[in-house]
Amino acid sequence: MPLPLTDPRWNELDASYGKTGDVVAWLTEAYGQGLSDARLGDLINEIQHQGDTTTAMYAVAPHLVQLASGLPAKRKLTLLIHAGMIYADSTSPRAVPCPLFLKEEFDSTAPQGANALASLLTQASDFDEFKWGVVALSGFLGHHNFGRLVSGIDFYKGRFHLACLDEPLPDEE
Repeated sequence: MPLPLTDPRWNELDASYGKTGDVVAWLTEAYGQGLSDARLGDLINEIQHQGDTTTAMYAVAPHLVQLASGLPAKRKLTLLIHAGMIYADSTSPRAVPCPLFLKEEFDSTAPQGANALASLLTQASDFDEFKWGVVALSGFLGHHNFGRLVSGIDFYKGRFHLACLDEPLPDEE
């Protein structure tokens, strides 16, 4: 069970712009009214602004997995991708550590997210959605480095590019 939204330990967590008041309010709203794309963007920006990590992301990811259950497939895919990307980023060299009181829940939610996401990857509608789905699945499964590697692959003008190279990958023969 994710950290209850009324738990005072939310005050111990940091978000990108300070404390987690907005995060808790948006999650409360999500359980009552759903989570629009705009609000999901606000939420992710608040816990992972420009690739930075926060302690609040470890509490939010299990909520995203829980919120995804029962949603239509396309919406479920979106929430699970964002949750899985949190898992993928959780072991990056710059990641803040998971607070001890969240670690068990964070770790135990990963298999649920992986199972739910795996069955949805076939519904990815374009390269980017599929790529981020693979990154998210890698994160849920504990293959964080692989997920971060895949996140650096782009498909532009019919060619695959790796962010660290100055030219497209060579075509297969």
